[in-house]
Amino acid sequence: MDKVAIFIDGSNLYKGLVSSLGSDYRLDFVGFIEHLVGSRKLLRAYYYNAPLPAEDPAAKAHQSFLNYLKRVPYVTVRLGRLERRGEGFVEKGVDIQIAIDLLRLSYARAFDVAVLVSGDGDFAEVVKVIQDMGLQVENTTFQSLSSYRLAQQADRYFPLDELPWEQLRARGHYEQVAAESYQ
Repeated sequence: MDKVAIFIDGSNLYKGLVSSLGSDYRLDFVGFIEHLVGSRKLLRAYYYNAPLPAEDPAAKAHQSFLNYLKRVPYVTVRLGRLERRGEGFVEKGVDIQIAIDLLRLSYARAFDVAVLVSGDGDFAEVVKVIQDMGLQVENTTFQSLSSYRLAQQADRYFPLDELPWEQLRARGHYEQVAAESYQ
């Protein structure tokens, strides 16, 4: 049975969810991971993002979501940072963390299949290195965010648009789940 490691570019996933399903959609994260794993064995899911600045109105909800993820079995949260650029912020350190983890776990032969949830074409070269080691890489993201180069390099590409999103809708709010998990 193949061992699967999942690498989720949180910003990419969030943008796709909002543009495809609306800003009020809440994902059943455990169900999402189970769907990506299928009948294979999960090694671990890695979730990458940067915490929002405290002044952002969504910061508290985002932190609650990150706290929730930290309590989900076999999920590791890796955080980058946001740097101010002009009037906005730029996410820093996330893509390099994804690339390092992909390569580190590949060299350790920790998985048979990597599932990369991202549409960033810069990962195509990392995917090629992993494939050259005899491992497989699947790529998934929403079609509107996909990179042709990354999708072509991956052993298998499947668009997230085709997932059963109503079945993967969270039935509660992350804030409630996170609060309950600390009691």
